[in-house]
Amino acid sequence: MKGYRYGVLGAGNMGLAIARGAVNAGRCAASEVLLFNRSEEKRAARAAEGFAVTADPSVLYRGCEQVILGIKPQNFDEVLPVLAESRPEPKPLVISIAAGVSFAKMEAALGADCPMIRVMPNTPLLLGLGASALVRNAAATVPQLDDVRGLFDSMGTTVVFEEEDMLNEVIPYNGSAPAYVYAFIEGMTRSAQSHGIERAQALQLICKTFIGAAEMVLQSGKTPAELIQEVCSPGGTTIEAVKVLNAAGVNSILAEASDKCIARAYELGK
Repeated sequence: MKGYRYGVLGAGNMGLAIARGAVNAGRCAASEVLLFNRSEEKRAARAAEGFAVTADPSVLYRGCEQVILGIKPQNFDEVLPVLAESRPEPKPLVISIAAGVSFAKMEAALGADCPMIRVMPNTPLLLGLGASALVRNAAATVPQLDDVRGLFDSMGTTVVFEEEDMLNEVIPYNGSAPAYVYAFIEGMTRSAQSHGIERAQALQLICKTFIGAAEMVLQSGKTPAELIQEVCSPGGTTIEAVKVLNAAGVNSILAEASDKCIARAYELGK
């Protein structure tokens, strides 16, 4: 029996959000979560929240039932050998949220018998509104996948893929997509300011409109194209704006941006 339910290696914003989400969902007490951080100050802050803390990644890997790898992809080469040397028995379920770091890379260090689940979350998870994609390796069981999916369901919505490569293919559409939305919001806000609308007022109107429009897609049963037509009255105002977007090739721009994002994910996995 392990001493802790969850361990988080790389307790930055996302890792910490997952830890807090597990506690808030009633899946464990804060004292059942072990967080790793090299900073003594940050360890003290997390301990004040009730979490267990450590400065030794080996202690975390040996002592937790599930280990969440919240470190950056470029840090895996340094961290994986350290974890492998600790030789826990049994091996914990490893949950990686790193883009592009494949099962093959992790299994080469930790063993093919180590159960693993890769998750591609996005930053709205910090608000409990995340959209996460999951896939398991051959050593992970269906009950383990269901358990991890339940964790991320408590912080938003999830989808499960059978093929690992789909986690690279999906990145533009959940992991990176918030950045696209922020770019649209910023551009529209600046436009609003140029027309005399205060920035705070513009942000409130634009952000709520994005939220409402997304819910219309999810709840109306209509396609985005059908909803566009409903807003575009012939000879009206909206259709003039949509003509500009179409002339600029907005669909092609988004497709190219997504392709670049996916290509980079595969590069990170090499």
